[in-house]
Amino acid sequence: MGNAPHALAGLFEYMDGLYSSLPVELRELAILTTARVQDSRYEWQQHVAVAHDAGVSLATIRAIGTERWGDLSGSTAAVCEFVRAQCAGEMADEHVAAVTDHYSTEETVALSMLVGHYTGVAQFVESLALSLEAEAFVGWEPDDAAL
Repeated sequence: MGNAPHALAGLFEYMDGLYSSLPVELRELAILTTARVQDSRYEWQQHVAVAHDAGVSLATIRAIGTERWGDLSGSTAAVCEFVRAQCAGEMADEHVAAVTDHYSTEETVALSMLVGHYTGVAQFVESLALSLEAEAFVGWEPDDAAL
């Protein structure tokens, strides 16, 4: 991305708008779910510790990473199902309604935009076969040391 500095500057401005529109825990929950659904080890690796620091529990991170969706409840389950539906192209009114039970319309729209963005990032990273920045993958079910 650094090879396209003008585009990268615009991307950072866009991301700043998305990031500032969402509570940090919601944002990181959505990014992790998008990374898992897209099988993006790179994005997962980048966001596991950030998500944990933002308040996403290790149990939730592990449930997302191992795709134990039934272990999630409440707003977390609603957000993860929303993200999964969007990534699969299967969004329905009930997914939106479940999220808007917990978040505002503005946050729900920003959430959808964030998922679209990170789906694109995952595809970009995959198409360029970018290596992980760390020596080893943190794993889909990270241990305490990974945080």
